[in-house]
Amino acid sequence: MTIIRTIGCDTLLVEISINLIVAVCIICILLASLFYLRKKHKQSAAYQINMILAPEDEMQNFIIPDGIGGLLEVEHLILMEQGLLIIETFPISGNLFGAEKIDQWTQVIDKRSFKFINPLQHIHDTRQALKVLTPKIPIFCRVIFSADSHFPKGKPEEVSTLSSLAEDMQNMRALPKIIDSMRQEAWHQIIRIGRKDGQAILEAES
Repeated sequence: MTIIRTIGCDTLLVEISINLIVAVCIICILLASLFYLRKKHKQSAAYQINMILAPEDEMQNFIIPDGIGGLLEVEHLILMEQGLLIIETFPISGNLFGAEKIDQWTQVIDKRSFKFINPLQHIHDTRQALKVLTPKIPIFCRVIFSADSHFPKGKPEEVSTLSSLAEDMQNMRALPKIIDSMRQEAWHQIIRIGRKDGQAILEAES
């Protein structure tokens, strides 16, 4: 009887171990799938944005003086025929509510609401700092929400979602073009002043 019980316990332990291994494998597969889907969505959004922007030239993730003794990080700067375009992206989904003069914006998703800082504040500071470096050409701003987001009560003028970006850029490209020599002079001025990874931009990217 003792032998039978021992065999039965061993069999039960083996079954439990197998079930645990299977469960762990399933969890790992699910986590890997979730990670892959999120990464794919992020890459897909970045690809869509890049295709719409179709930059003539661009710089990403660099530092410039803020004009008051500090530094500012620029996420993405694009050279356009109409001037310079500052881009900042936010992967925030759901229904969004905000306006240019409101300090705190609201995200509503799954019947819950979350506050976040008005993203236009930083991008406007960046524009002001760039104007000090390149005062002769127009500088535009565009905050892009790269996830599945909507503005039910209307979005601010300098804000785009993935679904509105193409039209927003079309309107911007309809503006008067700037003399090429002025654009290039401004662009190279930023390259000379800007820093990336503690180095001049050209050195950091070479």
